[in-house]
Amino acid sequence: MTSRAADLAVDELATSLMLMGVAPAKKAKAPAGKPKGGGKQKGKPKEKDTPAPKEAHDRWTLQDESTIDYGFLSKTGGSGSKEKSFYITTAINYANGPAHMGHAYEGTTSDVIARFARLCGDQSVYFVTGSDEHGQKIATTAEEAGQKPIDLCDKFVLGFKNLNQRTLVSNDDYIRTTSDRHKKTAQELWRKVNEAGDIYLDTYEGWYNVREETFVTENDAALSNYLDPASGKPLKKVQEASYFFKMSKYKDRLIDYIENVNPDFICPTQHKNQILSRLKSDDLRDLSISRATFSWGIKVPEGFEENHVMYVWMDALTNYLTGVNALGLEDNDLAHFWPASVHIIGKDILWFHTVIWPCLLFSAKVPLPKKVYAHGFVNDKDGKKMSKSLGNVVDPHDMLDKFHVDTFRWYLSKEAPYGGELSFSEDNVRDIHNSDLCDTLGNGVHRATTLCGKKDFCDGVIPDIPMSSTLPEFLEKLGDIIDTYRAKMELLELHSGAQIAIQGFRDINGYLAKEEPWKLKGDENKVKRQTVVRTALEAIYAFTHLLLPFLPIGAKEIFKKLNTDPISLVELKKRHAATPGQFLAAGTKVVAGGVLYEKSLSEDEIKDAAAAAAKKKESYADAQKRKKEKKLQDIANSRKAQEGVDPNQPEFTKLDIRVGKIVKVWNHESADKLFCEEIDLAEEGGPRQIASGLRGHYTLEEMQDTKVLVVCNLKAAKIVGFSSNGMVLAAKGEDGAKVELVCPPEDAPVGERVTLEGLEGTFEPLSSAQTKKKKTMDAVAKELKTADGGLATWQGKTIITTKGPCKAATLVGAPIS
Repeated sequence: MTSRAADLAVDELATSLMLMGVAPAKKAKAPAGKPKGGGKQKGKPKEKDTPAPKEAHDRWTLQDESTIDYGFLSKTGGSGSKEKSFYITTAINYANGPAHMGHAYEGTTSDVIARFARLCGDQSVYFVTGSDEHGQKIATTAEEAGQKPIDLCDKFVLGFKNLNQRTLVSNDDYIRTTSDRHKKTAQELWRKVNEAGDIYLDTYEGWYNVREETFVTENDAALSNYLDPASGKPLKKVQEASYFFKMSKYKDRLIDYIENVNPDFICPTQHKNQILSRLKSDDLRDLSISRATFSWGIKVPEGFEENHVMYVWMDALTNYLTGVNALGLEDNDLAHFWPASVHIIGKDILWFHTVIWPCLLFSAKVPLPKKVYAHGFVNDKDGKKMSKSLGNVVDPHDMLDKFHVDTFRWYLSKEAPYGGELSFSEDNVRDIHNSDLCDTLGNGVHRATTLCGKKDFCDGVIPDIPMSSTLPEFLEKLGDIIDTYRAKMELLELHSGAQIAIQGFRDINGYLAKEEPWKLKGDENKVKRQTVVRTALEAIYAFTHLLLPFLPIGAKEIFKKLNTDPISLVELKKRHAATPGQFLAAGTKVVAGGVLYEKSLSEDEIKDAAAAAAKKKESYADAQKRKKEKKLQDIANSRKAQEGVDPNQPEFTKLDIRVGKIVKVWNHESADKLFCEEIDLAEEGGPRQIASGLRGHYTLEEMQDTKVLVVCNLKAAKIVGFSSNGMVLAAKGEDGAKVELVCPPEDAPVGERVTLEGLEGTFEPLSSAQTKKKKTMDAVAKELKTADGGLATWQGKTIITTKGPCKAATLVGAPIS
């Protein structure tokens, strides 16, 4: 539904642990990707219990669920109390394309909410997501690909599930609208609506948006000049039979429901006001709920015209009922979860969930969901909508390849208020990882457990001493903090919940810094040292509970270090009231030290560190030598090769390939794939102007000030009206999907001509006229490619400067041109 509609205790504790998905009698497994001993991670350790995925980038293969460590608070299958239950759903993903950042955002944040609900410990929880697999778009796409629609859906469903596994989304069920159980539910809802007298057959005549698979009113069609606003393609004039739902009948009842019966039905508030304004200002028209122009959908029930299939409203929205057997068609006891506690959706499908869906449920006499919560979009770092044409799309799999899954989840939850827009910045992800997870959380846990492990402190166990009668304020007020945390999370203020959790660890670090137990020397201060350390460890145990919904892997690792399983918030608060600040049993072994999260460095930081090291080693003699080399190179570059060519001259040396620096770059006004650049080649005439087809692969910021390799002896050419005087070399991946600049070492002199490793002698390049006549570039390009490590080569020889080899960032075996 996301894209299709808008294209868019022993008894009490044991029960508490069961609700959380914790087996209290068993030791927790090591989190995926962390060494069992808790020490510093080296490479990618292979664990016995949790094998790594076959390939980090394989997006179309599912892991065996039993091999994935989802941490605590994972799938419970709806076990627990029937008196108080919590049912959360995501919008189901339209199976006409790969999983993207929007899917990752909604799935991950919904999982945080579901895990929090399980953490509370006083309710049963059920979490459902799924895929919307019907419609003309899917049928058409499949036909164009020479596939059956179900085969196309199967592929994309694997992609959605793969992303859910990578982000540790702990859904209890996954609803496919092509499943038999869902078809039965959709047909039963149709029958119930028909029994209310709310379905009739009529003819629709008007405009149809093929891409959106929806009818368009005359007014809306005129406003868009009878074109699809997104694609610019003409709307289609159609006349066809359709079954209609008498939605107009429920306008007044819906307004009253939103305003008076359930004022919290639509959240955040601005969306409630938007829907009410539209309902009051416009007529609520009856709704087309079937199509007879295609067959890829759920057939309408018997007794209706056989050539009709249900349209999205009756099909996709009904998945929420299927998820918990709300209509009682299956042999299970999940129906008590209906009505849903909350539907999590994107703001672009708000109308469908807050107007169409409740009207259908009114008609069918099925209770409405308690809340529909619309989140904002994930935009690029500048707040612009992600778009392939703008080249600013962030791929969630790429981010998960770069960052720990906990970091990804933490950022999506904490970076912006839930319900608002989220600007995704890789630099901000790195900053929040280093600040919150490394410096605050990791440092606090490392310091406290390391102190505990010292022989003159606690010798690696929880000391058998009474807690201080005066607890630090943050631990003394733990009960109030839990209440505030729970209140914020129940309002779906995820960023506030995350802030409360990490503040606890800031307070723990501040407490240790203030008490300075390492300065308390001698046996006379041993009890005081132990008291400080135990207080810190008890606080770490308590506040790690608040991190559980966000950080499944790191939180589990902390509980492992403390050799104590988590409990529910209800039980945590109860224990604190009975024995303030005391949760860990004396004598429990504590795993000391270890790095919880590794620091993350940006490419620029890595380059800066390398450059600083190189600069430190550089001597005056090196600088003088470089000046001399540049002078000689300038002389060589000024010579003209007009007098013939040595027959033994390697073809590569006939090209004048030099180190250049992009000093200015802008977008070509008339070609959306081209950059226009000014490149400094240390020439007397100043920088050259060159056009490069790299806009789909680099940003302006990434191009600016970058050193590149430029073929200088090519004839000037007009490229879409722009005079280009050379060519920037780049490596091209398979099908051109990935393109990377071939770059010299950062300290290579601007203007230096490159050569081949091991090549003896010097050769003059051809003139630009000779290069064109002899088609030298074409001949050389046939054997230009990247080798291991991205090294640029010609005929297997590495292309070098006086400062080292030239290379592409990651591409291997890729042609260069």
